[in-house]
Amino acid sequence: MKRNAIIKDIAYYHPDNVVENDFYIDHFKKKNQDIEGLLKSTGRKTRYIADDLEETIIQMGVQAAKKVLEKAHVKATDLDMIVFSSGTPEYISPTNALIVHDHLGAKQKCGVYDINTNCAGMLVALDQISRSMQSNSELKYVLLVGSDQLNRFSRYGEAITYSNFGDSACAVLLESIADTDRGLIGSDYYTNSSTHNRILFPAKGLSTVIRDRSLSTQDKLLQWDDFNFDGAFNSAHISIEDLLFRNNMKKQDIKKYCISQFSIGKIQEICRDLDEDINKFIFVGDEFGYTGTTSPLLAYARAVENGDLEVGDNVIFWTLGAGLTCVSLLYRY
Repeated sequence: MKRNAIIKDIAYYHPDNVVENDFYIDHFKKKNQDIEGLLKSTGRKTRYIADDLEETIIQMGVQAAKKVLEKAHVKATDLDMIVFSSGTPEYISPTNALIVHDHLGAKQKCGVYDINTNCAGMLVALDQISRSMQSNSELKYVLLVGSDQLNRFSRYGEAITYSNFGDSACAVLLESIADTDRGLIGSDYYTNSSTHNRILFPAKGLSTVIRDRSLSTQDKLLQWDDFNFDGAFNSAHISIEDLLFRNNMKKQDIKKYCISQFSIGKIQEICRDLDEDINKFIFVGDEFGYTGTTSPLLAYARAVENGDLEVGDNVIFWTLGAGLTCVSLLYRY
């Protein structure tokens, strides 16, 4: 058996403020838009939205990080690396991971870096970190923190973003274990970059935000142009089936699917494409809204909370990021 990185524990944080569908239905009615069908197809009921404008993704991430360290009985001084994932980073320089390092009081002999693959970030980071820990025995504990405030940067007139997004942070503590078959088994990627100009943040690009002082607030926010991205979701079952085939496994070997919470309708489509049992798919998007990078990990956290996983169970992670790019992970609990 090889050395691998297991998820020792997971924790999440969200603001206390709960916003229900009625707020957004009324908001868009005033703009002569009926979004009830959209909310039904996405499965939204509530979402947590930071009503304190001083609360940042870093503060949310620190709260999640402190929770997971306390749960796992691991000290911040034990961490060998901290990785921070966000599509709405508070800073470009320094890294957000470095600021989390300071808040936690981590040791100096600790690597830090940020990753931004938008909504796919935490899964891409989980893949990268696991492979680093497989080959580097010096990495005993690595903290992965994801945090997004997509709602804050949405345009008030764009229903698909403003009514769907919620705020959350999630922290995953990975531990290197020798001689185990638990942890990451394999990964698969799919990228179609032809739609790279359909989801933009900031809408006019950072260089324009800095250069053009007359730029409207609208052009500094997230721009989501209507486009067909069914291909990304259609790729999910192909990617998952290929991942299983390459690792000599079958769908019957999978206990749970923790995938993008963008839409309950899309989850159901992926389930049908795989000819799977819908009860294997975890949906928390009705409570949290769509939370970007943390989305599939919140589903995993709920499975752990509910006691749905036992040691040795296999889990599929899948999600997509703007552009579009998709990632699948096969993981053994």
